[in-house]
Amino acid sequence: MKKIKKLLVLTIILSALFSFNTFAMINKSVNDTERPTPQNEITYEDESLNNIWTWINDELCIRFRKSTDTNRSYLEDRWNRGMISSVWAEKQNGVYQRKTRESYSGKWSQSADGIRSFTFDDCTIPVGVTKIDGVLYAFTGYGELKAGYEYYTGFKTEADGLVKADSAEFTQWLGTQYLPDCTSHE
Repeated sequence: MKKIKKLLVLTIILSALFSFNTFAMINKSVNDTERPTPQNEITYEDESLNNIWTWINDELCIRFRKSTDTNRSYLEDRWNRGMISSVWAEKQNGVYQRKTRESYSGKWSQSADGIRSFTFDDCTIPVGVTKIDGVLYAFTGYGELKAGYEYYTGFKTEADGLVKADSAEFTQWLGTQYLPDCTSHE
């Protein structure tokens, strides 16, 4: 009987100690956690581990894993199904609110391989059909212009990444897409 009492007292003491440690860790982690944003995104040497951000509309910027075959409709579908949970949010009056888009300009760059890409000033990238300086381009899931990227069923880019709107069905589809007027600067 004495052993049971000693074991019970020891269990109560250890439970109390562990619960206080857990509360201390929870408070510290909640207060010190910084939400990911395009500006503070961690980058790795292995490109397959990196996340990037794109605007789905003016009120929704999402984070996703880089992939060459990603397009905007795929990302929208994943968002609508609840499969993407990271959105750009900022703390306002003590509560996190979704960030609204403020920047519609960015810079062109070119890799050593000659592949052109675009990055907006807020560190997001375009994905899918995007209008820059009045021209429609089709960007891969890396924000790059590559030949053979399918931006609409049966429509693929040439080497320059330009979108060709030569069918009535495609033109009608374009009218339903998020295509703000974006600009480039050097």
